[in-house]
Amino acid sequence: MNVKSIIFLIFAFMIISPALADDSDDKTISGTVTSLDWVKSTLAVRYADPYTGNTDEITLKITGDSELTRGSDSISASDIEQGDPLMVTYYRDDASGLKIRRLTDLNDANR
Repeated sequence: MNVKSIIFLIFAFMIISPALADDSDDKTISGTVTSLDWVKSTLAVRYADPYTGNTDEITLKITGDSELTRGSDSISASDIEQGDPLMVTYYRDDASGLKIRRLTDLNDANR
């Protein structure tokens, strides 16, 4: 292999590897929205820890890659309201904290 081929392979690996990363570090919780901050694109969720039963609260960041749904419909972040029941799958991004991968708003109310 020549140097150009090696550089190309390294570059290709750097681009493809994040897309192939598995979601094994993802965590899923079910809880209720306690607060929203649209300026920071964050929401806080109160949930019961399934192992200890203790109630806790976690703040998560909504990103452009976050998948937000209600039922089978896609929704926007502005459709989420305080008090809505949610199921959230999130992951830790070392650079910017906890980010939402998937959020399902379980509120059945017609809005």
